[in-house]
Amino acid sequence: MAVEGRTHKPVVDRDLCQSCSVCLRECPAELFPELRPDEDTTRGYVYSNTDLAAREVFPPCFAACPLGQQVRDYVRLLEVGNVKEALLVIRQDNPLPGVCGYICHHPCEEACIRGSWDDPVSIRELKRYAAQYEMDHRGLIMETLIQRKEPARGKKVVIVGAGPAGLACGFESVMRGYEVTIMDALAQPGGMLAGGIPSFRLPRSVVDHDVGIIRSLGVRFLPSVRIGQDVSLRQVMKDDADAVVLATGAWIDLTLDVPGEGAKGYLNCLDFLDAVNSAQNVKLSGRVLVVGGGNAAIDTARSALRLGAEQVIVVYRRSREEMPANHEEVEAAIKEGVEVQYLLAPKRILTENGGVTGLELVRIELADFDEAGRRRPVLIEGSEYIEEADVIITALGQRPGVSFLDVKAISEHGTITRNASGMVPGYEGLFAAGDAVSGPSTVVEAMASGKLVAQQVMDYLEGMPRR
Repeated sequence: MAVEGRTHKPVVDRDLCQSCSVCLRECPAELFPELRPDEDTTRGYVYSNTDLAAREVFPPCFAACPLGQQVRDYVRLLEVGNVKEALLVIRQDNPLPGVCGYICHHPCEEACIRGSWDDPVSIRELKRYAAQYEMDHRGLIMETLIQRKEPARGKKVVIVGAGPAGLACGFESVMRGYEVTIMDALAQPGGMLAGGIPSFRLPRSVVDHDVGIIRSLGVRFLPSVRIGQDVSLRQVMKDDADAVVLATGAWIDLTLDVPGEGAKGYLNCLDFLDAVNSAQNVKLSGRVLVVGGGNAAIDTARSALRLGAEQVIVVYRRSREEMPANHEEVEAAIKEGVEVQYLLAPKRILTENGGVTGLELVRIELADFDEAGRRRPVLIEGSEYIEEADVIITALGQRPGVSFLDVKAISEHGTITRNASGMVPGYEGLFAAGDAVSGPSTVVEAMASGKLVAQQVMDYLEGMPRR
């Protein structure tokens, strides 16, 4: 967008959103606030329909991205057809561009000023396009990435967990010149990317490519090693590691804690999704109830339909507005035939001869707001009823499994605690990142945590002598 004349009449070229100066504090209304309410101009419309005046960091797309990606720069490069340079700009901040091109929750698009008058720039789709270029020109991109690597520093970093946080930490660390080993409990790297997200939403070829780039840069992967069982934390820290990063994620399903759990036909979503993603022969039939409202619940419901369920119903205790799952994923599920029922809570699982037959539900009304800013669900007495079911799958959320740590290093929420430098209290040279610290988060937020900890590890190791 450009402006002309004393009144700054807007001249808009809708194909050149990245030229808009409103989001860069260059608008005349920044100097003359009295111009802001003029709704006859694009400037006035934007100020009247967004929180632009209250924003501190610009452009908004950059401020909203947990990874701090230079969105305007790479979108502008794509606009002129320079896909390679666009991809390399993305690679400066994003170690998993292919993955993000498919499943990032794209807060940048929600912040995009263009969306205040029609639709935001399709930033995630553009990233997917650039990532496909990398997949088609892998050798060309690898050549540049290898040139970007810093000289070897003679220090070794061991990362426990090959999910988004661990992979991001590994990428950053190897690019800074460290020797990196990533061990993981799964047979294939990727964490939730490989074991929790269905392939119809995130193709395995994309995960394999992003992981393959990290491997080709020199990161060593050790599969099927579970810390606390196959190897102790003490062994990991003593095995020539100058620093260790725990990025073990949140892999323990929360349960309903109602009568009837454990009956045949009752499943946890992570067990179910892991079986689906590991190509086990999973078949469903009849009526499936999925309890939960996050992305895992929607992934589970959509997978259940694909595996032969005749009817799939998602049961959620709040309204559609409070549902944490990505809106577009919910819409996709509904279009595929998933039914979503709101304001319901499970009371007990009905069983017969050891198998699931149904779920007793109680209706809910939303009361005042809780500490998290969400309206508190309240049971409506006497509103119980029965939903018949052949299978019940819970997707209530997950928590980390950190029993291998000293209790002093575990928070009241069951997550790993850290000091200001990212180090786990009581363990010299031990750091932690991702969902094991924050609890369940988005993929891009976990990646941002891994990147931050990589820098904290470097700050720590820079004060150590070379081996």
